[in-house]
Amino acid sequence: METILKNIAVPAGEGRSIEVLPGETITFKAVSTDTDGAYSLIEVIDQPQAGPPLHLHRREDESFYILEGTFAFQIGDRVLTATAGWFMTAPKGVPHSYKNIGTTPAKMLALFVPAGIENFFEDLSKLTAAGTLDIENIAFVAAKQGIEVVPPSPEG
Repeated sequence: METILKNIAVPAGEGRSIEVLPGETITFKAVSTDTDGAYSLIEVIDQPQAGPPLHLHRREDESFYILEGTFAFQIGDRVLTATAGWFMTAPKGVPHSYKNIGTTPAKMLALFVPAGIENFFEDLSKLTAAGTLDIENIAFVAAKQGIEVVPPSPEG
C-alpha cells in the first residue's frame, strides 16, 4: 500500500495545543491523519523542572531536536545535557526521559515513527485537566499505547 502524505503547512505558533503534564504543553504539528500513519510531529514546551518520567515505547522510535533552553536527557544508560541544536534519538524499547533544567521555558520538536502517539497525549491531557494525574493513571493510559513507565532504580 502506498503512503499518501498531505501537503502540511503549520505556521509558527499554530497547531492544536494541550497540556499533557503539569508544566508541559505540546502542539500537534502533524498527526496520523496528516501523514497516513507514517509519523507524528509535536512541539514540546516544558516549564523549568517539567518533563516525563522514565519510560519506553514498544511501537515508536522517538527523536528530539532542541530549539530553546536546556534539557537533561537520559536515553538508555546515557545521561546528557542538551541545548539548542542538539538532536537525539530514543529507539523503541530504550528507556528515556528528559527534564527542563533551565530557569526559563524550554522548547523542542519530538518526532514519532510511526504515528499514533497523539492518542496517548489526548488521554494524558484528560487526566491532567481532571486533576487525576498520578503515576498509576499515567501507566494505565501509557499501556494502551504500548508505552511502559519504568520504575526508578533502588539507587534513585
